[in-house]
Amino acid sequence: MTMKELAKLANVSIATVSKAFCDADDVSEDTKNHIFDIAKETGCFGKYYKGKYSKKIIAIICPELKSNYYTCFVEELQSLIEKAGCMPVISTDGFSLAKQAELIEYYASFLKVDGILVFGMKCDLKKGYETPIVSLFSCEDSKVDSVDVSFESAMKEGVKLLTELGHRDIVFIGEKLTTGKETLYREIIRKYGKTPPVTVQSDYRFEKAGEDGISRLLSDNIPFTAVICAYDNIAFGTIKQLKRQGLKVPDDVSVIGMDNIHIGEYTETALTTIDTNPREVCMVAWNLLQTKLKNPYYLSRQNIEIGAGLVIRESTGIAK
Repeated sequence: MTMKELAKLANVSIATVSKAFCDADDVSEDTKNHIFDIAKETGCFGKYYKGKYSKKIIAIICPELKSNYYTCFVEELQSLIEKAGCMPVISTDGFSLAKQAELIEYYASFLKVDGILVFGMKCDLKKGYETPIVSLFSCEDSKVDSVDVSFESAMKEGVKLLTELGHRDIVFIGEKLTTGKETLYREIIRKYGKTPPVTVQSDYRFEKAGEDGISRLLSDNIPFTAVICAYDNIAFGTIKQLKRQGLKVPDDVSVIGMDNIHIGEYTETALTTIDTNPREVCMVAWNLLQTKLKNPYYLSRQNIEIGAGLVIRESTGIAK
């Protein structure tokens, strides 16, 4: 419903409706309540009401906040949103498709937020949504613009680095939420590696997954001189378990992580890792959403890709 149509129903001028929604002092409380009641009945109250607090509200929906990886992106987005004079609100979907869909509907249909940034949008966007949405990382719905991180080039660089250092047995440790990276590792090792790909998919997450992965590799007598981990926390657990087994990093085993979380640079053995460029990804996603805020029908391209990069530190060295 337009403000003109609402003014006609309330039998007041458009200017009065506008002032009422801005909580102006020169509109009586009775008139405001009359306009608000009609707006609520017709479902457009959230669309127009700003009161004296006129900041745009931007919803951020991410899988979790206990992961250093996601919190890094959320912090970048929060900073960009606040610098633009907007207000971020943050929710987590716990990697649940149903929860993600529920949150999107809640923010778009009930709270009527101005824009939504969602991580890895997997649910289909319902018809009738007018709220601008941008997905960070892959998106299943072709109607939603997305900004993704491409690991392929950086992982190739990592495999190339290890092979040039003399490593032949390069294994991968991941967990159930990192199957995409595992698939990419397999493709690259088959093409550029010296031996067939070997992967461990742990039932655990974070550091525990790295500990579990090394234990399983050793118990199964699988030869390896280098480990690529699905993310840095797994790499930290990997290094810890290697040291428990009397193996030195990088003298005996080289380790590469992914995500370049800040603590990796300051560990006892600084971690070689793949940087996902969160600042650039968030900047592109936020700029895209801002453009859509000005023009809700704006559609750029279905998937903007930002390349990851290899950061070489102390955890990689010449193979024994």
